[in-house]
Amino acid sequence: MASKSKRARMSPQRNYAKTFMYWAISIFVIKLIIIFSISAGNINIFTKPYLVDGAWLGADGENYLSGFNALLRDGIFSKESVLSYWPAGYPLIILLLSILGKSWVLTTLSIAQSLIFSFSVYLFASQLARTRLKKYAYLVFLLIILNPTLSLSSIVVGYESLTASGFLIAAGLIIKDFSEKDNNKFNKYLLINSIIFGVLTFVQPRLILSGILINFVWILIRKGVKVGSLLLAASLLISLFFPATLIYRNHQANGINNVSTNLGTTMNLGAGDKATGGYKSEEKGVTCANPSDNALVKCVLNWYVSNPTKAAKLFYNKTLYFWSPWFGPEANGTMARNPWLKISPLVNIASNSTGGGDLVYGGIGKLISWLWLVAGIGLIIYGFIILWQLGSLEKLIGTIAMIAVSTNWLISLISIGDHRFRLPIMGMSLFMQVIGIKTLFKKGKVQVVDGPALR
Repeated sequence: MASKSKRARMSPQRNYAKTFMYWAISIFVIKLIIIFSISAGNINIFTKPYLVDGAWLGADGENYLSGFNALLRDGIFSKESVLSYWPAGYPLIILLLSILGKSWVLTTLSIAQSLIFSFSVYLFASQLARTRLKKYAYLVFLLIILNPTLSLSSIVVGYESLTASGFLIAAGLIIKDFSEKDNNKFNKYLLINSIIFGVLTFVQPRLILSGILINFVWILIRKGVKVGSLLLAASLLISLFFPATLIYRNHQANGINNVSTNLGTTMNLGAGDKATGGYKSEEKGVTCANPSDNALVKCVLNWYVSNPTKAAKLFYNKTLYFWSPWFGPEANGTMARNPWLKISPLVNIASNSTGGGDLVYGGIGKLISWLWLVAGIGLIIYGFIILWQLGSLEKLIGTIAMIAVSTNWLISLISIGDHRFRLPIMGMSLFMQVIGIKTLFKKGKVQVVDGPALR
């Protein structure tokens, strides 16, 4: 009789890539049905006052559409203030898609974002299945692609879905590079990743730090310091080209030499003696002599340095807000238009009766919210520790994921606490949480198989 290990080797291996592809296509088709059900003129379960045909509006949706309309009306050098206050990258992407038809451009946007999201989850999970983390890949795939908030954000007018997809694709390509170890393909993957991080910065400038650090670690390990420094410089030039075009646009339009002019204002909302660090503060801000954006940035940073105790309290609050639930007594941020909240059972319980509201917002609801928040952070840390201890390629994957998560959290500390800022890195955070939770269920035993090494 063949031994158990021999029978396992002889049994047919599961084709994860094909399974993931079928799932990704199925989810995309379901989203197509939803997209074509969203109509400002029809009454259905998706209709709300802020709906437009083919998409839901996100927190800044009206501003992006105002920018898009200004670009249509005046051209790419439109002087409309909304295009310089918010980064003009996302409205410019909508303008590009309008080539396919202006009347259904938001439908096109939702379809494009949903297609990219499905592909990104497929690529990341299928490459993960080629590593020693193969036994985690299926659960990682399901929890990312079926996460209601993250998945449905691809049908929202907002940059969040594109950026979340970008991180997943970039991580997938890095894993693919180490699996293949083909120097010719490395240059191609580096070019693609540099463009991806450039586009991410194009729509949300604060993501540039994540992109620089991720490519830096990848290049350094893959090519060493001497060759890597030249490749990193080339990668930086490619990535920075995209935000540079926004600076050029703003300079030509309004004489402004910035990607956008809202950084100082946003930072100031989360600072000050009476601020809480979130949008719900009744009083917030630091009194600054010069109201210009660059002056506000310096003024707020100086306030943090001069008030370390108050700054520490605000950083703590912003951490809680960044990781807070989407709904409930501890929720804090700008996710009121989260599509998931349209059908969330918690929302129904809280809104259908006084008793339901007391349950959700009372002591039990607060306890559950805190457990959710602490468990989420704890699983990320635990998952990262496991990946770090595994070493080799898995250590690198964990490092990439943690860079994306930690840099976005740290940037929130000096700006404002908002759980919406967590969306771009949700794919990475969910990945580490899956590693953590599945290992816990296996009583701390890490499930690994043979896979490629770093070298």
